[in-house]
Amino acid sequence: MTFSLALLAFECLCIWVLITFSRLDQMTWVNSRHAMWADYLFQFFTGLAEVFLPIGFAVYLYVKERSFFTPFLASYALSTLIVQGIKHLLFPLALRPMAYFADLHLSWYVVPGLEIHTQNSFPSGHTAAAWFMFFWFALLGKSRSWGFFMAFLAMGVAYSRVYLMQHFPVDIAVGACIGFASSAIVYYFMLIKPQVSHAKNVA
Repeated sequence: MTFSLALLAFECLCIWVLITFSRLDQMTWVNSRHAMWADYLFQFFTGLAEVFLPIGFAVYLYVKERSFFTPFLASYALSTLIVQGIKHLLFPLALRPMAYFADLHLSWYVVPGLEIHTQNSFPSGHTAAAWFMFFWFALLGKSRSWGFFMAFLAMGVAYSRVYLMQHFPVDIAVGACIGFASSAIVYYFMLIKPQVSHAKNVA
């Protein structure tokens, strides 16, 4: 429940930002608030959504929590399919921040050594991966504080994508919805609904 409420708060904040500020104002505000420690921190957060952690967690589930293993993989596949379908089929020319503002010839801060992508901005795949994955982390913890901590990590990944000039706030807002919804749908149809059906049959 805590994880879900945190997502709701995150989406409300994103909607407020999208309504209140222009894309240029959004990115200018974030980009102007950089520091060396933040460069390392948000590169770390972005790394949480890379393929290594989801695969490692899948291995853990296979060994320790076998009932979550197949649903986890199913939500991973669903989230990835939706994100990549939108990116490459619906919005293949969606420019990322640096390319979007290229004609303005602005001086942006870029983390040294970081590769900046130019296309397939919408939605954020890293953000979707974070919210899908930490959904399952939160379920295993079975406590409010743990759920909040998992949501904090997911939000950290999301913000890191804007901080690193790889995405706009709208990209992470939609990515978070896709990631969370993918896991929630799979969780319901593969774990909750079968339990309810079994209980009715037994009764």
